[in-house]
Amino acid sequence: MEPADPLPDAADPLSASADPLPGSADPLSDAAFLSGEPRCPECGVRLTAPQERCPRCALPLSGPLAAELWRLDQALAELGARRSELLVRRSRLLRMLRAEGARQSAQAGGSTPEAAPGARRAEPGREVRGPVGTGRTGGGRNGTGGVGPARPGGDFSPKAVQNLLLALGGLLLAVAAVVFTAVSWGHLGIGGRAAVLAGFTAVILAVPRALAGRGLTATAETVAALGVVLLLLDGYAVRQADLAGTATLAGNVYAGGVFAVVALAMAAYSRAVPLRLPLPAAVLFAQFPLVLVAAELPAPWVTAAFAATAAADAALLLFLKHRSAAPIRPGIRRTAAFSFGTVWTLGVLYGAADSAPGLVWGFSSGDRLGAAIRGALPAVLALTGITVALRRAVGRVTGLAAASAFALAAGLAAPFLPLVPSGWHALVYAVAGLAVAAVALCPVGPDEPGIRSAAAVTGGSLAVLTVLPFHADIARALTEPFARLDQIWSGPHGYGEGWSPVPLTPVVVLALLAAASAALAVRGRVPAVSAPGAAGSGRGLRRPAGVAALLSGTIGTVLVPDALGWTHPAAVATLLALAAALTAGAALTGRRWRAETLATAAAAVTLWAAVTALAERTATHAALVCLLLVWAAAALLARTRAVRLLGAGLAVVLAGGEVLAVGVSLGWPARYAAFGLFAVAGLAAAAAGLVRRPYGPAVRGSATGPAGSGDREGAGGSRASGTGHDGKGGPEEPPAGREKRGGPEEPSAGRDGKGGPEEPSAGRGMRGRLRELSAGLEAAGYCLTAWGLALVVHDSLVPGPGVAHLPTLSLACAVVGVLLAGTALRPDRRPAAYAGTGFLLAAAWLRLLASDITVVEAYTVPFSLVLLAFGLLRARGGRVSSWSVYGSGLASGLLPSTIAVLTGDGGLRPLLLGGFSLAVLLAGARFRLQAPAVLGGLTLAVVALHELAPWIAQAVAAVPRWVPMALGGLLLVVVGATYEARLREVRRLREAVGRMR
Repeated sequence: MEPADPLPDAADPLSASADPLPGSADPLSDAAFLSGEPRCPECGVRLTAPQERCPRCALPLSGPLAAELWRLDQALAELGARRSELLVRRSRLLRMLRAEGARQSAQAGGSTPEAAPGARRAEPGREVRGPVGTGRTGGGRNGTGGVGPARPGGDFSPKAVQNLLLALGGLLLAVAAVVFTAVSWGHLGIGGRAAVLAGFTAVILAVPRALAGRGLTATAETVAALGVVLLLLDGYAVRQADLAGTATLAGNVYAGGVFAVVALAMAAYSRAVPLRLPLPAAVLFAQFPLVLVAAELPAPWVTAAFAATAAADAALLLFLKHRSAAPIRPGIRRTAAFSFGTVWTLGVLYGAADSAPGLVWGFSSGDRLGAAIRGALPAVLALTGITVALRRAVGRVTGLAAASAFALAAGLAAPFLPLVPSGWHALVYAVAGLAVAAVALCPVGPDEPGIRSAAAVTGGSLAVLTVLPFHADIARALTEPFARLDQIWSGPHGYGEGWSPVPLTPVVVLALLAAASAALAVRGRVPAVSAPGAAGSGRGLRRPAGVAALLSGTIGTVLVPDALGWTHPAAVATLLALAAALTAGAALTGRRWRAETLATAAAAVTLWAAVTALAERTATHAALVCLLLVWAAAALLARTRAVRLLGAGLAVVLAGGEVLAVGVSLGWPARYAAFGLFAVAGLAAAAAGLVRRPYGPAVRGSATGPAGSGDREGAGGSRASGTGHDGKGGPEEPPAGREKRGGPEEPSAGRDGKGGPEEPSAGRGMRGRLRELSAGLEAAGYCLTAWGLALVVHDSLVPGPGVAHLPTLSLACAVVGVLLAGTALRPDRRPAAYAGTGFLLAAAWLRLLASDITVVEAYTVPFSLVLLAFGLLRARGGRVSSWSVYGSGLASGLLPSTIAVLTGDGGLRPLLLGGFSLAVLLAGARFRLQAPAVLGGLTLAVVALHELAPWIAQAVAAVPRWVPMALGGLLLVVVGATYEARLREVRRLREAVGRMR
């Protein structure tokens, strides 16, 4: 690190004020200690003598960098002192200016002058900023920084105090007017009452103009509000006095008239008096007349009143939007937006509530006019909302557009509901929702991406929601065959009584959803939904639309046979055709995401078809063979690696299923037919090993895994991937060298991470494709092995008419062990040997148990000694883990004997096993071997507990019942009191065991 340039000497005031003493080479060692008590610039520790490094943080304190840092600290200290002096002077000048301002205000009559723009009084604990001076901070929070005492401020500003007093005064006057009108009314005649109210109202409404002319705007607003209250009281008084026969009118009609008159009066008053209150008040009162007048009429009239009022509010909003350049009085735009949102929402909700009874109990065919009206009113509300949203006359246009789309869909569906049966109402709403979505996505019209997207999503979501009423029928139809797997080959539709088909309505709705989604996916980018300047942003709709089309179309096709009542062969043929079509699409497409999506759907339909075909023997064989051929072709011909792997795996699984079906057809029990699965699994494992085996000289090194980069076949031979060697025994060339030499590279899964088409395989033939199938074949072999083992276990150990068939289970475990041992011959599958050894040991033990062998040690000890000998020979090669040396031998000898102790009786075997396990434990502790110590200790503990269990049971039964509880409580107290010590002992024990080999 090069030192920074030193500060100037004479011209720089910073360096001039902090020069070291003459002749001093180290400022921190000389000048620092002469000028004052120095501290470390890093950690702040006090330095008592010149030192090369800080005693705490080891920061170097000598050299040119340290000298420059010392000068900078000195300069900053001087600047801080100067700043404090300036702040003190500033506070003094500020106090003088405040005193001068107070004297000028007193001479002018006590009125407070208006503060300059940007000026603000200082408050305790708050920084002061203002136009005076530089406008910099005048102090800190806690009084630091040199700021003098500020003028104490209150919790309320003068404006807030004024508004509070005016509001309270206006409220009291309004209450007094109400009391006068309602209580003290009887003391005056009809003429006096009318004169008092009219005169007082006229005076109150005349005062604000004079007050506004004198600059008392807040007071004028308060008086105007009182005038509004008096106008309402005038209306009440007129009805109570029955002037002009108003008492004969209905209450809601008269109230609507009063609100209309007040709204017109406030609108006219706002033109005469320049106040903020009258015009918003007029807008608010204008919301009530139509709704109140229609309150006693049928429900459609109320919805019509809401729609008319909302349309008027929308017109006002658009007018204000058009006059955005002209001066608008504050509050009117927000009031109009609030009124429109409230009335529009209430209209939509009231219209939906009016249509709800018809949706629940159905519409009569004679109510077509009412249904048309009920549909037209929400449509009017929807068009009003869409117009306001497109003009962006309100803030939240996206939510308004979504709600308008919902109302429009409901309005379009309502006229057609009486024409169809109640079971088909969902179809009507689905068509209406899709129509709204189509209109929203139509490129004709204003370019409003957010509004169009919200409307389209709402319409599509409404169409999807129409399927929800049929979710129980759809779920039952999809899961019923899986619930009857224990009744296979019982005949067509032999899954049980009470079979009820799926209604046809959800099938038609799903077909419409599939068609609409497919049209959107094929259409591609929608210009109206794409943001301006974002080329291709609308393409994001293609992928979800395609997935939605695939999902809805697949489910609808699966439900068609059940909904139409087709025969079982026709249903199976439909499912097979669908599976074949989806598999062909997945194999032929070159885009990764599309192929994976189609393959997933094809796999699901394949499973459904196979399970459905189990109703008949012939259908089962035919379906499995057809599906096997389809997926085998996909495994060999697919363009994407994922589909090839899935095709290989499913083809092997289907082949295993066919072999199992043949075995069951021959009358074999499931435990015997399961060995066919083992045979297919073995063939799959052998094929996986063969297709990955390099053709040519042996490969040194191992591959990375089943789905690794694979072997790459060059022009002159085969080369292993990863860290392997070439065909001549030398190290494998890097990719760059292979490219120069012309060797082909294995194509990647896709052109890019966005699901582009895969690169073509240059020069790779059928052999290269077979190598890629290794992972799929191996995974299918594991699945078949687990399937067969589960069948054998279920048929051998589940209680039945006879005893347990342990020999068959032993044979199955032996077969699985052999398969895993064969798999472990591959260099990249060495860990399979452990599982294979475990299955072979389990097979031996099960065979001994099935043969009623009482002295199992005669069969286990010799093999254990051989395994221990092998382990000792391996241990001679170097330091290895005790588990790999002694683990298998000790486990094969101790575990069967332990099981025999637990299941048998007698005292000789526990004694001998306990003594031997104790010896193993001591040997492991002596030579610090983990495997003998752990296995010997566990075996000894199990034997000891087994032998002591009767005595413990007798002791517990003999003592009073409170003794065990008392002992348990005492143990908990002791452990709790010595918890830390016991915890340390457990940690030491764990560390000691971990240090063993």
